[in-house]
Amino acid sequence: MFAFVLCLFVLLASASLAQPIERETKEPPTAVEQPLCSAVRAAANTTQLEEATGLLEPVITALGAEPQVPNEGRGKLPPAERLKLVEERKLFETSLVNWRFFEDLAPRQRAMVQSVLVRCGSTEGWSSVAASVFGQWNASERATFVGITHALLNTALVDKRNGRDLGSALGLIQELIDIQGENGALSSDQQFQLLVRLTSDAREKLELAEHFLKGENHIFHKDYPISFRQFRSIGTYGQEAGLHFCLTRDGRFAQVHIDYRFGLLHLGPANSDVRAQGNHQRHADRWPQFAFAIRPTQIRRVVLQ
Repeated sequence: MFAFVLCLFVLLASASLAQPIERETKEPPTAVEQPLCSAVRAAANTTQLEEATGLLEPVITALGAEPQVPNEGRGKLPPAERLKLVEERKLFETSLVNWRFFEDLAPRQRAMVQSVLVRCGSTEGWSSVAASVFGQWNASERATFVGITHALLNTALVDKRNGRDLGSALGLIQELIDIQGENGALSSDQQFQLLVRLTSDAREKLELAEHFLKGENHIFHKDYPISFRQFRSIGTYGQEAGLHFCLTRDGRFAQVHIDYRFGLLHLGPANSDVRAQGNHQRHADRWPQFAFAIRPTQIRRVVLQ
């Protein structure tokens, strides 16, 4: 009788140990979602205080069409136009590594920040609260968000079978869960990336997308074993930077970052830090589209009498 009970206990224990393998569809832990929601709550309180006292009133102006730097034929442009493009590129690269203003973001980038407010239950003053949330992120978090979403927005997915347009890579993202910026206490594969919830067809589109190589993560990006890397080529202009999607087995969540470097340099945190030396240049070479939409011209301070 004792032997029977012992065998039954061993069988039950083995079955319980096998359960987690079949439960990879769990939501990310609440702790992962808390940092962004904490920022939303703090931003909502700050914005309400500013609106109530009238201490800050931003004045913004709309810009014209988004400037683009052509990859070819730069020498054919008139000198004045060429100078303007050079200045725009310098402005873009500077902003890329130290982005300050929420209003500078492209509409779809702003919408992604605003979706965080919805997930965290904020219903008041979307634009002002979203701007405040963005302002509360530290420099590495802002640069990580701006760099990756800019690359996603300007990466077109094309069906390798028939050339059909599958939309932009940003369209694969359903929701932003967390931003992992610079953190010396974590390993390199846990820095400078976005944690996102994917759309239901994201994995299928990545499977079909031309110039994305499917593989597996065996050492880094634990719990995100499925890999889709955008094609890159060392020393080739415009081809050194590339997006990297790391998916959970069920395809519902992903870590998304950008690889800028090769060889042993690929293994360090600076590999995915757009602020690191040379990385912002590689970024602008791969994705030259500048998405400035609106830029603040001044901040008018109102003193209550």
